[in-house]
Amino acid sequence: MKEKIPSNVIIKTSYLYTKNLLSLRYFNSIIDQIMQYIRDHPNNYGNLEIEAKLGRFDFKGEGLKVLEKIKETFIIPESIKSTPTNKFIFNAGIPQKDFFLIWSALDKESKLNGSQIECIKPQTYKDEIYNTIYKTNKRRSFIYQDGQLIKEEIIRKENKKNINVRNGGYDFRITCSEEMPTEIDKDNDTLDKERDKFRISYQLSYYRVDLTISKESNNNDYGYEVEIELNKLKSELDKVKKIDEYKIRAILDRFIQNIMNLYSVLLPEAILNNSRHEENLNYELGLNKHLSPQEIESRYGNYFKNNLQRKEK
Repeated sequence: MKEKIPSNVIIKTSYLYTKNLLSLRYFNSIIDQIMQYIRDHPNNYGNLEIEAKLGRFDFKGEGLKVLEKIKETFIIPESIKSTPTNKFIFNAGIPQKDFFLIWSALDKESKLNGSQIECIKPQTYKDEIYNTIYKTNKRRSFIYQDGQLIKEEIIRKENKKNINVRNGGYDFRITCSEEMPTEIDKDNDTLDKERDKFRISYQLSYYRVDLTISKESNNNDYGYEVEIELNKLKSELDKVKKIDEYKIRAILDRFIQNIMNLYSVLLPEAILNNSRHEENLNYELGLNKHLSPQEIESRYGNYFKNNLQRKEK
């Protein structure tokens, strides 16, 4: 009998490589921490944000370098604090090749009958990042779709809690926070940097995957970020007077599983067993060499041309 794949696994075609990662011991520790965060912030579910970013941890200094040698997946303890000589740094983002492999898998999956994945129309962002006298970051975003400004938002993230997971280089950081609307204080807020972003998203039940190509001002390098957000959980929490802990824990469990599910696309055996041969993937995605920014724009769209005028301050 063919194994039934759970409906809320995002990339079902790589489920064969995901299922062995669905009951790892550290899952419960992560779920417990997120549940505690939810309990500690009961009156602001409308602004709750729970998201995971794919990336890699780098360890600096003799005191922490030993952590790179641990082969098992582990949560970096909160008791480990960075110092000038011993620190760990989370570099959000993944290599260009991995980014396009995940994008290709998501897009292919969204076109399958019964996938229940909605591809959200691409958007272009112009971000302004501000430093404040209160040492908190504010972000003003001008969001465009089809060349038209559709939204302007100014937010700051409060009460952030990071859960850092080292996974042999396929690392991730889960962040719980409250995303609060705010205003720019011209007297006390200082513009720190600007960046342009192209984003395409895929929505499945409670989970949205954001694929973002970004470029900061005064920097010629492109960043490739993959995030998965529990964007529909807050509406689930808002409509109940008492949290259904069993249901929320099940949603969180699948959330972590879907992080692993995205990474499973990059496993060599998953690539080799993809219905398209690796050579076809290389041809389609241009992975035979590192693409220049000009080639990226030519192949995937002119995301970063300055034809979207930044709003006058």
